[in-house]
Amino acid sequence: MSKGLKKKSHWTSRVHEIVIVRNPEGQLGFELKGGAENGQFPYLGEVKPGKVAYEGGSKLVPEELLLEVNETPVAGLTIRDVLAVIKHCKDPIRLKCVKQGKAGMGPLSFQFSMLTHYSLNAILKALASCLCVWK
Repeated sequence: MSKGLKKKSHWTSRVHEIVIVRNPEGQLGFELKGGAENGQFPYLGEVKPGKVAYEGGSKLVPEELLLEVNETPVAGLTIRDVLAVIKHCKDPIRLKCVKQGKAGMGPLSFQFSMLTHYSLNAILKALASCLCVWK
């Protein structure tokens, strides 16, 4: 590789896992924002200090995109559907998150990259499993 050529970091290399359990009150200690109903991916909102029970991995960071919940892709789901996925998960809950791109990256390129990483079939399967929950 030439000296002038820099190795570019793909966003998937920055995906990290957070393992949490419900606190004694039965809550997870954070809120979700965004969602398909707002034309956005779901992302972490306020993280309530002292209310998140961590089991392992890294810590929750506000504004990070939520990609998976216990290996179920949630990108492209509504907040209601993401909450349904979380509700039906047993502890511990494994969240895969990634920091949103820099201002120069642009959300459209990230969304396109996400859609090429997660197949439409995987997204539809996740939606179907959510719909089964509501029957």
